[in-house]
Amino acid sequence: MRTASKNDWFGSGQDEAEFLRQVLDHVSECLVAVDTAGRIVFINTPYCRLLGGSAESFLGRHISDVVSPESRLHKVAQGSDVVVGAVLEVRGHKLITRQVPVFQDGRIIGAVGMALFSNVDLLKQTFALASRPGQAIQHSRNAWAARASLDDLLGTGAQFENLCNRLRQVAAHSHPVLILGETGSGKDLAASAIHSLSARAKRPFVWMNCASIPETLIDAELFGYEGGAFTGARSQGKPGKFELANTGTLFLDEIGDMPLHLQGSLLRAIQNQEIVRVGGTAPQLVDVRIICATNRPLLELVKAGKFRADLFYRLNVLNIEMTALREREDLEFFIGALFDRLCRREGFSGRQLGDAEIKQLLSHSWPGNVRELEGVLLRLLISNEIRLPKLPDTESNETPADPEEGMLDLQSHMARERLRHIKRVIDSVAQDKDRAARLLGISRATLYRELQHGGR
Repeated sequence: MRTASKNDWFGSGQDEAEFLRQVLDHVSECLVAVDTAGRIVFINTPYCRLLGGSAESFLGRHISDVVSPESRLHKVAQGSDVVVGAVLEVRGHKLITRQVPVFQDGRIIGAVGMALFSNVDLLKQTFALASRPGQAIQHSRNAWAARASLDDLLGTGAQFENLCNRLRQVAAHSHPVLILGETGSGKDLAASAIHSLSARAKRPFVWMNCASIPETLIDAELFGYEGGAFTGARSQGKPGKFELANTGTLFLDEIGDMPLHLQGSLLRAIQNQEIVRVGGTAPQLVDVRIICATNRPLLELVKAGKFRADLFYRLNVLNIEMTALREREDLEFFIGALFDRLCRREGFSGRQLGDAEIKQLLSHSWPGNVRELEGVLLRLLISNEIRLPKLPDTESNETPADPEEGMLDLQSHMARERLRHIKRVIDSVAQDKDRAARLLGISRATLYRELQHGGR
């Protein structure tokens, strides 16, 4: 097997330096370097994220002013003993550090500080697992991992930057997160990005779609079951999603579709951080960060008695609203960037969107959001034509074949009239949906929801 030479990777010393900077920025643990005066000459992205600033704002400043007065890195850069395993508290986070000098031609030119482990509590749990070889092997082979990071999100401009900043902000905490948005708007990618940005990034990221599991099995899926707990159960039992996500993140998609009678069990598990397997007798403590997502109006479900108010308030600590594709300020950029990504993935190098194709794509309302757009772009790559699916006309006046089956009740009639009124208001303000929402006395999100669901 051929091994890459240095020249395969680098065209110049400048390229090599940039490559090394990129590598160190993608190291998940914090890393900082100082000169002999203790001034910061390099700091990687994870450390900047922990400190809450940019590399430019830290470079040239003394290490004790930026990181902590407790840091001995500047002393190490002046010849003091190497520091290994010392606990350093930085912005409320306890880092287990290693601080070593950097030599050039036999003399010290600075020092490098590395966080060997950035979460002491997780270190204790890892040590406990390592003391039990069977469990350590089981966790090391855990297939549950986030499939996306912040770098996988596509976008540009202030609206996109606001989303990225919000994701970074909520990732710094372990409180529950509620992600709202239409179907296909990227809620699952946002959840993955939050986990990847968090201190739990190397721990399991477990997900479950609450709408896809039969009601009779949700308890067992969430909390696991003991052997022989019910007919068809495995004799050795099975861990649930909470157990699999222990020390990591549990992502509950379509939480608005969880049956009402099961929401109390979920609330207790989140509130007490403990579970009881189906058929079990003893509670188990779990350390799980909860992220939920839904395309349904939870507050309206609470008012209608279809979603528990106490569970809603427990989940709605931190929230993120995903922008619908038609509302994105960077829609043209996003379409082009997604198309380029699909071209690389599918092997269509050199294919570009023409002006007419872009215009046609921009004119569509994208009710299925990114999921719909990806399907259209894939068809375009394969068949070289754009085919936009036409949804049923909500204002059709055709008479149903069976009048009795098609008879509208009063509620449906009122909903249709409401939709027509909304569309008339939008037309009266030249399609300015922000202004239309203000005139109607509803939020923009509610306006789009009414349009999408046909006034229901």
